[in-house]
Amino acid sequence: MDKTALEWLVAGLLPGIPGAAMMILNYHVIYLGYKNSKLPENERRRVASGAPLLGGVLVALGLLIGFRGKHIWLAAIPLLLDPGGISGLAYSYFCGYRDMKKAEKEKK
Repeated sequence: MDKTALEWLVAGLLPGIPGAAMMILNYHVIYLGYKNSKLPENERRRVASGAPLLGGVLVALGLLIGFRGKHIWLAAIPLLLDPGGISGLAYSYFCGYRDMKKAEKEKK
């Protein structure tokens, strides 16, 4: 590996490492929310993510920089894996829609 390739790889790690940490934090927030859902309603606490989309975006940016834009399709992977990213938004939408339909069905 030549010096230039190593420099680009290190430059890609600069946004990638904090982005990966944010993605891990998002998974931790999901775990805390799941744990809270098992508690009685009066003991539950709200748990919110600090930066829902930022982790996936930073890792995607790190991949684009590290590979010098040669493999653009790799940038989609962290955006899909980040629970605060595209997949998390889609999951929330469909689960919310399902729960709304379930509540309407129980009303009838």
